[in-house]
Amino acid sequence: MATPTEAAEEYLGREFIITREFDAPRELVFQACTDPNHLAQWWGPKGFTNPVCEWDARPGGKIYVVMRAPNGTDYPMGGEIREVVPPERLVSVTGALDEAGALRFEILHTLTLAESEGRTKLTMHSRVIRVTPGADRYLGGFETGMTLSLERLGAHLARQTEPLVVERTFAAPVSLVWRALTTSEDLSRWSFEIKEFRPEVGCEFTFDAEKDGVKYEHLCRVTDVIPEKRLAYSWRYAGHAGDSLVTLDLLAEGEKTRVRLTHTGLESFGPAPDFSRANFTEGWTTLIGTCLKDFVEHGEAGRDLVLAREFDAPRELVWRALTEPEHVGHWWGPRGFTSTIEKMDLRPGGEWRHIMHGPDGVDYPNHSVFLEVTPPERLVYAHGGRREGGPEADFVATWTLDAVAPGKTKVTIRMVFPTVFARDQVVREYGAIAGGRQTLERLGEHLPAMQTAEGKA
Repeated sequence: MATPTEAAEEYLGREFIITREFDAPRELVFQACTDPNHLAQWWGPKGFTNPVCEWDARPGGKIYVVMRAPNGTDYPMGGEIREVVPPERLVSVTGALDEAGALRFEILHTLTLAESEGRTKLTMHSRVIRVTPGADRYLGGFETGMTLSLERLGAHLARQTEPLVVERTFAAPVSLVWRALTTSEDLSRWSFEIKEFRPEVGCEFTFDAEKDGVKYEHLCRVTDVIPEKRLAYSWRYAGHAGDSLVTLDLLAEGEKTRVRLTHTGLESFGPAPDFSRANFTEGWTTLIGTCLKDFVEHGEAGRDLVLAREFDAPRELVWRALTEPEHVGHWWGPRGFTSTIEKMDLRPGGEWRHIMHGPDGVDYPNHSVFLEVTPPERLVYAHGGRREGGPEADFVATWTLDAVAPGKTKVTIRMVFPTVFARDQVVREYGAIAGGRQTLERLGEHLPAMQTAEGKA
């Protein structure tokens, strides 16, 4: 008769391969296999529930699930995520836990998903890589248990209703549309203010939206990113059941871009009127069909130029360097340039006239009008300038000063041009990007001199 150790070791190195095909898109199947809100609804044999389901689908993320049998017995399991390649591949290690919370065994799982014509083939390749005495009692039922779990996954996916799809074609290049979808600054101009958004898998972001006087906090997590081709993220609401997936696919068609938004899992939010399919249809149609379209075709997208730099100086000092003529003349313009400040009337409607003198002897007369003056935070002006004999350079500039730490200030310059062509012309003809960076560098070199002079005063 084999000892407990010998019986367990018989399973060491054993492999199990289970395949199943689902009538569901790969992104949805991947989400169901990685999102704890979905996993809790299908993990384990029929009749089991999962009162605890923690599944951090990131490399190194922890797994902790408590499966509860129909008779009330709990079966805790743990593990770790090893590799995540949305929506194609997931590698993890799991095993049952003993009374002390240690793994009784370890199984290395490699889950792969292949999509064909809207259907998804799932392949689960599992290999036993470590055992302890008595582990055979659990491993003997592994294949049956996993098969039953995948049966429940199939039933769970079948409950997902037809996804909501909104598709539009924009008269804008794909790079411009991608930027509008993935930069927090552009998002705030056509959608919602999402400061923490980054187009990186695993990025979690939130935003608030109001419906009929009720504010809903949206909780989202980026699940898939293919630059200029695909962006996907989970979508749920704080304090409400349900979870869904939003996928945006971009297809370049010459200088135009076709965008297809697919929102799956809407039925998981229940029958509440605010979560009705009609409301989602109306909302996405407005956002994609009107707001995004107007922004990339007629708005500021592609017409702006943004530069930023941090300085080791307090915000009040930086503000003075920006707005006092005796300081501006010391640093304004690219390297090799000097400036003559003719007038600087710092108030809304006030004029700012100055001439930049290039190292080659060419002058650049400039005339601006201040639109907003909010010391020491924000300065906005309408700029008009040119090189003698050269094209006009007209734009609205917004300088924002943020105190990022004691004694440190971040300066962000955003210039919005009347057209994309005008922006590109200024970049090409005047070297606006390099020149702007050099101007900020010169500001950084002038600030210590100001601090030294004021320290001696």
